[in-house]
Amino acid sequence: MLWPLASKAQQQTDTLRIETSAICGMCKNRLETELGYLPGIKSVGVDLNSKVATVIYKPKKLGADAIRAKISALGYRADSIPADSKAFEQLPACCQAEGLHHP
Repeated sequence: MLWPLASKAQQQTDTLRIETSAICGMCKNRLETELGYLPGIKSVGVDLNSKVATVIYKPKKLGADAIRAKISALGYRADSIPADSKAFEQLPACCQAEGLHHP
């Protein structure tokens, strides 16, 4: 049986750069892993020096606001969206250093 090839529109991806409050390797790992579980995510990379998460995703499956909301729900700031307070309190102590994540 032959399967139809996906159209170019179905294959399209966008790149989103989100300023986060990630400060350590645990933050980086948590964000990259958890965002990777979202449908439509192709890749995630967090640069701790710039505190920017670069996300390549399929916009037909997932929107930029949903990605930012997930970052907030994990306890981190996502651009102008503050970190969820309860999620922030659940982060390891090193990830809460100096309250850098907290809204």
